[in-house]
Amino acid sequence: MDVKLLKSSKPPPELPAKRKPTNAKALCIISVTTVLAIACFTMGLFFHIHKPTHLILDDRLTMRVNMPYFQWWKDTTDVVVTCRMFIFNVTNSDRWLEGLDEQLHLQEIVPIVYRELLEHENVTFHESNSTMSYVTRRRLEFLPEQNVPGILNRTIIVPNISLLGAAAKIENDNYFKKKAFNILYTMSGDAVFSRMTIYDYLWNTRPPFLEQVRKIVPSMVPSDNVGILKTMYEDAEDHVNVLHGKRHGHKRFFMINTYEYEPTVPGFSLARGDCFASIVNSSEGASYQQNLDEQSVLIYWRKTLCRAVPLYFDRRVQKGPLTGYKYVLPDGSYDRLPNSTADCYKGQYGLLEDGMTDTSKCSHDVPIVATSPHFYARSFTRAHHIRGMKPNRELHQSYIIADPSFGIPLDQVARTQTNLAIPKLTHYTSDIAQFSDMLIPMFWIEYHQKELPPYIVRTLQTFYVIRDIEPYLPYALYLAFLLLLTVAFREAARFRMQGRVAPSACTKKQRLAKL
Repeated sequence: MDVKLLKSSKPPPELPAKRKPTNAKALCIISVTTVLAIACFTMGLFFHIHKPTHLILDDRLTMRVNMPYFQWWKDTTDVVVTCRMFIFNVTNSDRWLEGLDEQLHLQEIVPIVYRELLEHENVTFHESNSTMSYVTRRRLEFLPEQNVPGILNRTIIVPNISLLGAAAKIENDNYFKKKAFNILYTMSGDAVFSRMTIYDYLWNTRPPFLEQVRKIVPSMVPSDNVGILKTMYEDAEDHVNVLHGKRHGHKRFFMINTYEYEPTVPGFSLARGDCFASIVNSSEGASYQQNLDEQSVLIYWRKTLCRAVPLYFDRRVQKGPLTGYKYVLPDGSYDRLPNSTADCYKGQYGLLEDGMTDTSKCSHDVPIVATSPHFYARSFTRAHHIRGMKPNRELHQSYIIADPSFGIPLDQVARTQTNLAIPKLTHYTSDIAQFSDMLIPMFWIEYHQKELPPYIVRTLQTFYVIRDIEPYLPYALYLAFLLLLTVAFREAARFRMQGRVAPSACTKKQRLAKL
């Protein structure tokens, strides 16, 4: 073999060794797991000290406008509240006037169903005393699908409440005033019983007697239309001020501070020396205090009832997926108080029996009294001339089923009956005097909120899921902290081992060539 050829032959040029790339993936994993581990430990420590459900309820106390619970309260479009009116029709008016029947026979008409729409507007927060003011508006919407066809055109016979109420109101006045009353009554051509449609009875009642009085003494008749619902809803706006914020705590959350700028029921004037009919710490029914328990008392205020009434714990009930606390109105809620001075509803035209509550201050001083429907749980001596009452606990008792944490009503029913309380009448015409010393049922009304919108129910469910897992949440986060830290250390160790460069095959060949 040619030696020159062997000497002149050169080994092939060595390729430059490839530079080992940095392990970016490992660095990323180390960074992310370390940050997550620190976050889990911090959150675990935070939730170990502060319970998530407590934070949610504390935040609700502030009623921040951008939070869901504020919007639930302000926009009640999805909350359906039905208003059912039960009217008593007199079936023997002629026989009773002729003295053939000793009792008035009353027949309850099938309910006329409306939906009550509630609006909250002009919300203003007062940081100085931690209260919130707003204007509430209520109106009714007829529900054709829930009513008997043509029900509003049905004709009924009812006592002439305006006429009889005016007579009862002036019973304690002098003889000459009663004589003038009888003259006006005769001139008007009115009668003690009125025949009209249900629609007119509810929305367009214009008795000839009132029209006659209005012509002669306009100041005595504030309105010539005394339709039941028209009168109840004629004052569209009410100004409410409620407590909110951590200063007042959970037990006084959203309780009424003033109504129409006063701490008393509208119609009761402290300046005039009226009884202190307080509505402080009551609720209009949209929400109640938080963290309810078996000792809590819910005070419900309703303008049509003309008073605030307390409801007491009865039992726990299941409402769909939620467990609510049921509070009921006691049978003795309208009984007379031992301290007569403190009893603002004992009656201003004579002492009322137990089970009656005076609402005349809210009814232009006409002697109107409220009772439970069909005189449930009470038997009145002044009602012995009435026949047709069929009291039933399930149909006539009022109650509230509230979520115990938020105080949001899951189901609530307010039921009350309006009656005309007529004292012993003297110096009136015989047909008017025949109603002497009677309690005449006019109608009874039911407001019923049956359920909450699904999205509110789901939110409450989520809250209770959080409440169930929150005792274990800090420890789960601590465990996640340890696992993430383990992953970070493992990746760091692997990255360090890969950083040690092993001898390559090319380096070994260079060493042999030198030898």
